[in-house]
Amino acid sequence: MNRRQLALVIILNALISLTIAVAVVWVVEQRRPDPETLAALATPITAPVIAPTFTPTPAATPAPAEADASPVATTAPGAEEVYVVQAGDSLLAIAGRYGVSMQAIMDANNLTDPDFVFSGQRLIIPRADAAAAAPSPTAAASATAGQGLRVASFVSNGALPGEAVQIANDSDLVINLQGWRLEKEGGPAYTFGGLSLFPGSGLVLYTGAGVDTSVALYWNQTTPLWERGSVARLINAQGQEVSQLTAP
Repeated sequence: MNRRQLALVIILNALISLTIAVAVVWVVEQRRPDPETLAALATPITAPVIAPTFTPTPAATPAPAEADASPVATTAPGAEEVYVVQAGDSLLAIAGRYGVSMQAIMDANNLTDPDFVFSGQRLIIPRADAAAAAPSPTAAASATAGQGLRVASFVSNGALPGEAVQIANDSDLVINLQGWRLEKEGGPAYTFGGLSLFPGSGLVLYTGAGVDTSVALYWNQTTPLWERGSVARLINAQGQEVSQLTAP
């Protein structure tokens, strides 16, 4: 087969292939559904929605203003305050800052451990109730004098930082220690802040340094104080000695 015959065969095969392709495309186009028909088939038929009949309700006639005699409950401003605990705070220090008892803050916040407060904690600080019943003159005199408050014991005499003096409240009264002193006879004295001791409770005054809590205070002394035979004297805010104890 010469070149001319080969070219003729190739051209003929190309024409046949093109004819077949055109025929296939024409057949497919003839069988394709009309676009409007496809849209009609794909569109769901929705049920008609019947709008409900609306009957307006006549407005109720307002009652006269004088007929409403019910009181409106209001909260007196300043009844309580919220304090956010800062790093280094103690419940004792917070109570002294606001002039309320530590127990009142614990009751208002459902606290059970006076030594556990944390930074960021929100505490409700109750306001002192001015309408509270005043104590009897005898009870007030006893609380002022500190009857029932005593130096209970010594701890780790002569060894810092564990050396301490324990003070106990054996009375049935709440005693505020503002202005009270614990002094070593012939030596230094520690003056208490606004700490209240409740019936049956107590505190520990450490000789060395530390961070005060509601039940532990620190004197920040650099040397021990309570060697054998030294006397601790508890003095109330009026300068009267209430209790004393000799170190064993």
